[in-house]
Amino acid sequence: VRYAHTDFVECVVQNADGLPLGPFTHTFTTVEEAAARQYKAGPIVSPPMGFNSWNYYHCNIDEVTVMAIIDVMVSNGMKDAGYEYVNIDDCWQVARMANGTIIPDPVRFPSGMRAVADYAHSKGMKFGVYTAQAQYTCQGRPGAYDYETIDANTYCDWGVDYLKIDQCAGSRHPQLNTSWILFHQAFENCYNTTGRFIVQSVESCDQPEACGQWIPNMANLWRTSGDVQAVFSSIISNAKKNNRMKDIASPGHFNDADMLEVGNVGLSNTEQVSHFSLWCIMSSPLLSGTDLIHASNETLQILTNKEAIMVNQDLGFNAKIQGYLLKAELFSEIWYKPLADGKTRAVLLLNLDDAKNASLTVNFSDLGIAQGSNQAIRDLWKHADMGTFADSYTAQDVPPHGVAFVTLVDA
Repeated sequence: VRYAHTDFVECVVQNADGLPLGPFTHTFTTVEEAAARQYKAGPIVSPPMGFNSWNYYHCNIDEVTVMAIIDVMVSNGMKDAGYEYVNIDDCWQVARMANGTIIPDPVRFPSGMRAVADYAHSKGMKFGVYTAQAQYTCQGRPGAYDYETIDANTYCDWGVDYLKIDQCAGSRHPQLNTSWILFHQAFENCYNTTGRFIVQSVESCDQPEACGQWIPNMANLWRTSGDVQAVFSSIISNAKKNNRMKDIASPGHFNDADMLEVGNVGLSNTEQVSHFSLWCIMSSPLLSGTDLIHASNETLQILTNKEAIMVNQDLGFNAKIQGYLLKAELFSEIWYKPLADGKTRAVLLLNLDDAKNASLTVNFSDLGIAQGSNQAIRDLWKHADMGTFADSYTAQDVPPHGVAFVTLVDA
């Protein structure tokens, strides 16, 4: 019996040699390996899209589950919608070799991490892992403290595409950014050697006048708040904290409002649509954190809304990639993102009332549009053109905790 996490107990069947039996084994074909070895990827420009194991699986994750997630993302429309990273969070690592090399859990990942990365690459996907800059991860596994260069070289050798660097427990460098700098330097060497870019995600930075001045030089994304929960108040709180860092974001460098809770118990379908819409207009990374293997049609319809995703991935007018809170009232908000083409504007009208439908209005003058200018409105959730309007647009009967997510172009 193996205790991976205090909330989860996993039973392992072993053969006479002490090796774990199925479902913990997988035979990798020469076709998969050949496809993976040809894989290369350059630096990212738009927010990363993918999956992270923590919100749903916590420590109860293994290579067969990861490969099943890869397969289902290829088949359920998520890959076609732009999702590409499959990231394992905490608990995959158990110890270090005498030379300092990190050791994956031999029971949960008997094929090794390079084999899992190869499998992802063979399916046209990318693969990521987790560490912490301190001595221990949040679940007490070996952290990266004083092993950054060794770990970075190991991840490069495995074919890792994405690294999440948490903070967590035990000894650590006196300066917050020391670990990040060491990883960044090693990953630059990896890119120069292999042509494969490793996304660096760090925790955390929420002060635009302090860490915000230097963090884009050493990371691609950084958390701006605590862990999000599947509760509407937590969604709004994280969005507000993320908004404070809006001027720091740029193509290739993103404020991370945390993983998505779409599909998880705690949010209504309306609230999940609002959650996804907020992350899209903020150009926060879109990392699903639910059970994708058994995801409902409703969950997939939210996660694969290509019109909403288009706003998320757009680089923004004059490279201002992150949409922002334009106007806040007691029971409503207006979020706004001018898009890169200089013609299209994305607007999110949010009803914060707990019980009542609301008609929410955006005045075009608040968007810098000249008076009398006609605007063609498209609703990104109804997937419908709403008509041409002058001076303002009102979304009727927006439900409690719901949104109207629209784009405007000159008519």
